[in-house]
Amino acid sequence: MRDNHRSITQTRHDLILIIATGLALGLATTFAVFSASSARAQSTASQSAAVPGNHPAAAANLSSRASADRPLTIRIGFAFRNRAALTRLLADQQDPSSPRYHQWLTPAQFDARFGRTGAEVGAVKTWLRSQGFQVRHSTAREITADATVAEAESAFGTTIAASSDDAVFANTSDPAVPAEFAGIIGSIDGLDNTIHAQSMAIRPPHGAVALPANMAIAPRTIGSKNSAARVMVQLASAVTEFNNGSGNAFGPGDLYTFYDETPLLNAGTNGGGGDCIAIVEDTDYLDAAVNSFNSTFSLPALTVTRVQADATSPGINSAENEALLDVEWGHAVAPNAPISVYIGTSLFDAISRAVTDNTCGTISISYGFCGGSSSFYTSSLDSLFVKAAAQGQSVFVSSGDQGAAGIVLNGAGTACVVGTSRNVSEMAADPNVIGVGGTQFSPVYSSSSDVGSVAESAWNDAAGSTGGGASALFTKPAFQTALTPADGHRDVPDIALGSSPYSPGFYWTEDNGGVPVLTCCIGGTSIAAPMWAGLSKLIAQLSGARLGNMNPRLYQLAASGSSSQTGIRDATTGNNTYNGVAGFSAGVGYDQTTGLGTADMATFAAAFASSGPLPTPTPTVSATPTATRTATSTPTATRTATPTPTKTATPKKTRTPTPTKTPTPTPTTAATPTATPTPGHHHK
Repeated sequence: MRDNHRSITQTRHDLILIIATGLALGLATTFAVFSASSARAQSTASQSAAVPGNHPAAAANLSSRASADRPLTIRIGFAFRNRAALTRLLADQQDPSSPRYHQWLTPAQFDARFGRTGAEVGAVKTWLRSQGFQVRHSTAREITADATVAEAESAFGTTIAASSDDAVFANTSDPAVPAEFAGIIGSIDGLDNTIHAQSMAIRPPHGAVALPANMAIAPRTIGSKNSAARVMVQLASAVTEFNNGSGNAFGPGDLYTFYDETPLLNAGTNGGGGDCIAIVEDTDYLDAAVNSFNSTFSLPALTVTRVQADATSPGINSAENEALLDVEWGHAVAPNAPISVYIGTSLFDAISRAVTDNTCGTISISYGFCGGSSSFYTSSLDSLFVKAAAQGQSVFVSSGDQGAAGIVLNGAGTACVVGTSRNVSEMAADPNVIGVGGTQFSPVYSSSSDVGSVAESAWNDAAGSTGGGASALFTKPAFQTALTPADGHRDVPDIALGSSPYSPGFYWTEDNGGVPVLTCCIGGTSIAAPMWAGLSKLIAQLSGARLGNMNPRLYQLAASGSSSQTGIRDATTGNNTYNGVAGFSAGVGYDQTTGLGTADMATFAAAFASSGPLPTPTPTVSATPTATRTATSTPTATRTATPTPTKTATPKKTRTPTPTKTPTPTPTTAATPTATPTPGHHHK
């Protein structure tokens, strides 16, 4: 028994010794592994570089971890090569004294000069694949790849947090990349889903009724005076019933009179003979509504090209009114310019495609973003707008409809809401776009038609208010230095146009369950942006070339003469205080409500298209070789029509025939007038 006891005791002792030894070895091994892992992490950290400003503020509100296996689509945006040379090129392209004036680049030329090299792109792709990413697509400007949350966290050295239901996610710190890619990778999108786009169309709660059957098919070309009179009587009856006695509102013809576009149209300056207007949307729309608007206001038939930026359509959604408004009123101002509607499942994709295609010389964007990281605006979006400027594309962006408060991400991270402190649309604040604000005014009518301009003030009514203020992200560009506040920031807006849905209010035709309905009234800076886009096509027709970023010329004109010389109408009253946020007051000269002001279109177009000198750009960098001109631009500044800047204060009672010839969207710059449209006045 004693031997057995000794044997059992010895066995227990041996087992304890074995277990203790194992534990010791395990701890040592674990410690060694942990130490090695820490060393590798420290080594990786010491050999990596953060991509600055690349995580949203909303990440701080997320308390859970995103699911490790959640799939992500990552977009690696490259920083430009030769950025200093690119900056100089952009200045030279807007300097009439430079041999590179209006020498626009093609997308291929731009990528060859300022995109990343094949070797650089290849190195980034190899690294991504080594981290488990599946590369979908790559160019000299970007790489798109698929990964899981776990793979992204490991590759970029960050944590991706999420809401409790895993619906909202965002990286909590700036992503890191290998040090060799510092200065090559400019932004990383797809690590969060807190970026949201919001349309800027403002529609007060008015009722709407369908036009009578005999009114839904108004003739596009009015023949005799008698037939014109009959149409006017019919429309008057229909709209009066529709309006329910609420008063007059603007149709296209009223806009022509108020902003003095009639002389341009009479001279055949109608946006024809050149390329198209690109209108950016995240929804599809009802074609019949656009056709009804055109026939109701005797506008020419519209040549429309739909471009699905993501290969598939997002369908018709709640932003459809925005799309209809943009197409109808962009066409109203430039009735012979073709329109390409770029529709994306994401607004960013639609913008990117409009720039990459380079088909249209003008781009109109009536949306704002909220919830994005700073690099989304200063790198992801800015890289698109820089390229657009170099290609000669003029980009117009609504400044917003929430006054100085702007839009911000809500607490849940799911939608944009009105801010409670000063905010601006940072997309409209990009120095390579023209930020468009809004005005309001009380028109004078005679026989239900506008008789001419009256003083305008900053738009601020029960429906909304013009966006404006100082950017938190962009510094003041050179073209703003002389005329804007000395705040060191990019100020918005640059210019403005009528936007109030009440004063005066604008007709548009909406989609009422598949039935076109003439509706009163709509507004917002979203109507001002496509109208300015249309005006830019008239100026391009006069100039015989694309215009590119119009801001340098715009501010030079504002500084050089009076309104009678430049056609820039100053709005000196009103403010954009909104939602309890103290805003800015309009005054003489530039202000952060209506910018430089609105336009007498005939006078402004003539002044802008003239060959007057621009300020000499500051020579901060060496110049790049002279660019090869694309087929869509010509250096001539000869105008084919000279609009009379003198306006008639009496309404036109007769209508000239509406053009029946529809321009083909060929990228030529011939500016031959094709028609003399003066249709579209409001009818009570």
